[in-house]
Amino acid sequence: MAAIPVETLYLTPGATGSLQQQIRGMVTEGILAGRFRPGQKLPSSRGLAAHLGVSRITVTLAYADLVSSDYLTSTGRSGYFVSETAPRARNFRRRAPKPRAWISRH
Repeated sequence: MAAIPVETLYLTPGATGSLQQQIRGMVTEGILAGRFRPGQKLPSSRGLAAHLGVSRITVTLAYADLVSSDYLTSTGRSGYFVSETAPRARNFRRRAPKPRAWISRH
């Protein structure tokens, strides 16, 4: 399975919340939206920190929080992966529109 490219994660200038919260939000949203699939490898903490221009500890703490929330798993020195049991967005089926009753206006 392909790794998640570091370019898919970015900080929005002027966004609210701490850098850790923003990183957690990016990853969580990607998982819930289905863009990040179970088993996919996330960018390394060093690589993501360099890409975002933040401290490595900021990324490491965000990843650790996502592990404790079951969005990610950590495999020794292999890195972080989207958890097989990560919460997922619910699939809502669209209902077919109800047929409209046609009224004759004659």
